[in-house]
Amino acid sequence: MRVRIVGFALLVVFLAVAPVVVAQDIREVPREATVIIENEFGRVAVPDNMNPYIAGQYLDWGMWQATQEALFYLNYETGAVIPWQATGYSFNDDKTEVTIHIRDGVKWSDGTPFTAHDVVFTINMLKANEELQYSFDMQQWVADISAPDDHTVVMTLTRPNPRFVINYFSVRIWDTILIAPQHIWGDVDPTTFTNYDLEAGLPMGTGAYRLIRSTETEQVYDRRDDWWGAETGFQPLPAPERAIWLGAPSEDLRAALMSNNELDAGWLFSRSTFEVAQSRNPNIVGWTADLPYAYLDPCPRYLGLNNRAAPFDDREVRWALNAAIDRDVLVAIAYEGMTNPAATLYPTYAPLQAFLDRNAALFEEYDVLGSDEMLIDSVMEGKGYTRDSEGLWVDGDGERISFILIARSSQTDKVRMGNILAEQMRAAGFDATFQPLEDGIFYADVSNGASQAWVTDLCGSVSDPYETFSRFHSRFSGPIGESVPGVNASRFENAEYDEIVDAMAVLAADDEGFNELADQALAIWLHELPGIPLVQARLLTPFNNSYWTNWPTSDNNYIQPGHWWVTGALMLHNIQPSQ
Repeated sequence: MRVRIVGFALLVVFLAVAPVVVAQDIREVPREATVIIENEFGRVAVPDNMNPYIAGQYLDWGMWQATQEALFYLNYETGAVIPWQATGYSFNDDKTEVTIHIRDGVKWSDGTPFTAHDVVFTINMLKANEELQYSFDMQQWVADISAPDDHTVVMTLTRPNPRFVINYFSVRIWDTILIAPQHIWGDVDPTTFTNYDLEAGLPMGTGAYRLIRSTETEQVYDRRDDWWGAETGFQPLPAPERAIWLGAPSEDLRAALMSNNELDAGWLFSRSTFEVAQSRNPNIVGWTADLPYAYLDPCPRYLGLNNRAAPFDDREVRWALNAAIDRDVLVAIAYEGMTNPAATLYPTYAPLQAFLDRNAALFEEYDVLGSDEMLIDSVMEGKGYTRDSEGLWVDGDGERISFILIARSSQTDKVRMGNILAEQMRAAGFDATFQPLEDGIFYADVSNGASQAWVTDLCGSVSDPYETFSRFHSRFSGPIGESVPGVNASRFENAEYDEIVDAMAVLAADDEGFNELADQALAIWLHELPGIPLVQARLLTPFNNSYWTNWPTSDNNYIQPGHWWVTGALMLHNIQPSQ
């Protein structure tokens, strides 16, 4: 494998494999002024479509980190909401109205002022076009929106929601509602507009960079020295003059590029790959200097179960299945020791850990982490099951408890766990097999109830317990064969639980009564165990200090390290030249 730079566009040549990027006439920028970041998807299927509102469109190959900005950024490390395009927000007493204050001096890349009217236009555009991403959410939540002046947005909500700004405008998980320039989008069909015309300055954003080239394997962005943040004194210009997002189709290639200083921020490494790469290039660093090297991601891994499909419609059988799992084996093999078992679906960030610590007695009563063969035998025999000649559970008609455990084939850690889990379940008497599926098939089978069990994650709460609890509300249930919203689709139903979660929804975490409701919801959830927690999600995101320093680490935690999130913009503003 050779990597060479022509016009500072990376040309990747895989031994006898054809090259993928063709140099174009763009100005030369020295390597020491260029930051190179990996596109986690590897390849951009449609590199000339920059419409961020198309359902399923994730523009994490630089578009939403370099050219776009958010109203706010949520910092998981501190719990703080960082104002950016806006200066702050406030709710009325009953949390049915929110006022957002737009920062003075923010400008689109063509110099047009960014105002409250752009925010009003964007929300109304989403509400009016149900095909667009976030349309359903805005229809459900926003009763009315107005701009009394250029710097004030007032939204009347359909019902109280103290988490509205956090959930939709602060990059709570992965992406956020990006605001559109009304003077561009007001004259187009937002469902078909590609938002791509480099000569016309599209895609247009308020960010510090403009796109100058986009191919299937590479996106190149150059710094705008007229960026509003520098002009107003809000922030200095970012140090990199150029930012390149590059596709790397394998972990081996990623490691080679990073070892050779041809990649500054990479997608994920396994522990062994990281340690080998670091031995070749000591400037490669993880989140921590020592094990686990990895950052605590907000999406714990768990075993999803169809609570309407026998035998998993029985809470005791769900607990028996849980008792068959040895999570220490999952940690050792699937994660090479880089994570720890999970007793809930909450990432153990400080405010959530406090919630869990407060309920320590519940975890003694409900020993989620325990492997217990005697419990399995007691439950299954009590239900009338017996073991056949192969030691597998059968009912009175001799029918085995057979199911296929599925996972997304693109998710390496889940595929690894799927194979281990199937073996552990068979050893406990459950006739389980594992099958990795393409993403589209996986999501369809989970959504319509065709699958009984699946290895997945839950990206829910990050600061208070409500969001994760809400994913198990019965509004996400439905008959098998009928698609239900969301990607968790446990089809769990419990009227008492619903009532508690509904009561939590209208309260902020510091409101009186919230903690008591959260504790009650946890007691029901653990008793019922509608999904089986597996492990915390730790992602080893490697950075390279050879050309750029001040990447986020546990000792320099100004933001979480997922550079593919919209919060990746803050890394561009913080990294500095190594020399």
